[in-house]
Amino acid sequence: MSQFVKLEEPRAGIVRLVMARPPANLLVAPMRRELDACLAAVLARSDLRGILLAGTGGSFSMGLNPAQAEKPGEGPGLAELCARIDGANVPVVAELQGMVMGGGAELAIAAHYRVALHDVLIGLPDVMMGLPPQAGTTQRLPRVVGAEAALHLMLTGQSLSAPKAQRAGLLDAVVTADLPGAGLRLVGELIDAGVGPRPASDMPVPDFSVLGAAVARRRASLQANSPVLAPARIVDCVEAVALLPYQAGLAFEAAAVEECLGTQAADAMRHAFLAERRAQKQANDWMVRARKVSRVGIWGTGTAAAGLAAGMLAAGSTVRMAARDAGMLEQGVAAVDGLFEAALGARRIDKGGREAFWARFSGGTGISALGDCELVFEAGTGPWAARARDLASLGAALPRGAILAATGPLASGPALVRAARRPAETLWLHMPELVADGRLAELVITPATAPDTVAAVAALARRMNRLPLPAQDESPLLGVLVGALEAADTLVEEGASPYAVDAALRAWGFSAGPFQLADRLGLETVLALRARLADGGDPVRRPILLPGQLVAEGRPGRTGGRGYYLYPGSAPGGQPDPAVTAIIASAREVLGLSPRAIDAQEICLKVLAGMAQAGARLLRRGVVRRADDIDLVMVLGAGIVRWRGGPMHAADAGGLLVLRRALLQMAERPGRHEMWTPDPLIRDLIKTGRHFSDVRSGVAGTGILPDRLSPA
Repeated sequence: MSQFVKLEEPRAGIVRLVMARPPANLLVAPMRRELDACLAAVLARSDLRGILLAGTGGSFSMGLNPAQAEKPGEGPGLAELCARIDGANVPVVAELQGMVMGGGAELAIAAHYRVALHDVLIGLPDVMMGLPPQAGTTQRLPRVVGAEAALHLMLTGQSLSAPKAQRAGLLDAVVTADLPGAGLRLVGELIDAGVGPRPASDMPVPDFSVLGAAVARRRASLQANSPVLAPARIVDCVEAVALLPYQAGLAFEAAAVEECLGTQAADAMRHAFLAERRAQKQANDWMVRARKVSRVGIWGTGTAAAGLAAGMLAAGSTVRMAARDAGMLEQGVAAVDGLFEAALGARRIDKGGREAFWARFSGGTGISALGDCELVFEAGTGPWAARARDLASLGAALPRGAILAATGPLASGPALVRAARRPAETLWLHMPELVADGRLAELVITPATAPDTVAAVAALARRMNRLPLPAQDESPLLGVLVGALEAADTLVEEGASPYAVDAALRAWGFSAGPFQLADRLGLETVLALRARLADGGDPVRRPILLPGQLVAEGRPGRTGGRGYYLYPGSAPGGQPDPAVTAIIASAREVLGLSPRAIDAQEICLKVLAGMAQAGARLLRRGVVRRADDIDLVMVLGAGIVRWRGGPMHAADAGGLLVLRRALLQMAERPGRHEMWTPDPLIRDLIKTGRHFSDVRSGVAGTGILPDRLSPA
């Protein structure tokens, strides 16, 4: 009896093949074998008139399983399966519902006709894993929808809704209900009209000039000498549609896929893709079970509080901002209005949208103004001692069941619990703004945080287009960033300039170097974070504590107009400051340090080693459960490019012995032995022949993040 595919015959001579491994109907090897065998048996029938291809469980198919590397010979391959569908001698109609992704979309495109439910999503995310589509889609799709639409779908990895897919020509019909009935009607109409199969190979090639223009535009937009080969190979394959016979084009695509599969960039991108997919699955689970939070309160009136208010309003919440007095409240309301004006000017909202936001916004003075809110954010900007007093007052004033969340970079899980005294209903929501379009939301919890609390805040963050990631007690992003800055400071002490350090790391794959990120975070905040490191000793004893010197000279970072960089109006991204170079040179001279030449390779090796060391400590202490959680945090929150995978993936790829040698060399510096001696987790992984990617749940007895809160 078939375990993966069910056969139905709703009408004489019409067979429906149903993929029956919900919810994803992944095209794993057993599924492909059964589907291929069923197709072969059905196509051999002399009375066959049409085939319907469907999936159970709400989705057609999510395609291949990228988390499992398949062995050669675990066939048939997806390309062979699609070729059998494409070459069928009767009409093949794909009945599409739910998610139709990757290999599932390639199956659908290989079918001759497609009918879909109105809420279907169709996508080819292969490019997000550094690969072209691999089952003939680069040759079929341009024939079906045209070159431009095909290139857009394959190069962006974005999903198409049913209306867009129908307008593009990918869908023959869209229905709101009874998908099996719609599929049966379509194939019946085709049979009655004497319309046969419609293989892509028989479709006309797109107009050469139109295809050539689309290819030229896309090729011109590609990054030169990119280590990610897939986008260029996708463009090449689409160009081949006009240059090569159909079968030769399929072979050309297969060669392109093989070329991309062997690259480090594709491996890193697959790593990042899987990490994000796990986090999205957990976020979706939170969305399903979260209690609805409609009334949100914000205690604070600064820039961060205004941004939080605007984000919550855009997410559909009713927001009340409260402050100590009317003057502070007026400033906060003005800051929110300024954000609305900017959004209006950029055409992100219209006047009607702004009025709708204001209709859901109110203000009040005193903590009592927030008494009826279901969730309150403490968004203060002062010293932690003052914020802790506010948290205590908020914790006492809010009704039972109301959630209290702190924001900003200087909170911590245990400190929140001590201050607010409502451990089950308290957490730290850290939504950093270090990079443009940052999507990270760290949910920093303690063992006492209730799952209901986490789900409610995670769902709200998701509605703000943030991806929530759980951590225990502290921020992984800030911990790893501090590790990078510690290593970068050592390099500056030894002879590198901050600007050379940043340039080397941008060339490696950072969107901004560690000193640029420090300026964005604020140097006073950086000092506070480094002073409370769990490991590494007292930063004040180090030969050069550059952030402290810069703060003392009135250089607090980007918000103050100068830090490591200068921020004139003409250079909002910052420009190197000769005065900082002079400060460093003078400090070296006073301390008798002779600068040495440090190249970009050494800079990258040691800063990444510092980040991996910090990540190992986070894993060992159970702050996160998996190394790829750290990598995802750095991709989403610090802007590391996906084709690098993240610092932990880079350490695995470079070899943990190489990491160990770099750390031991760094530990030889005076005052740095404790900080840079390889973490016990690194030593254990080397001894047992494992990698960071093998760490799945921290170390026993160290406060592992509970399974109930961690991405599966």
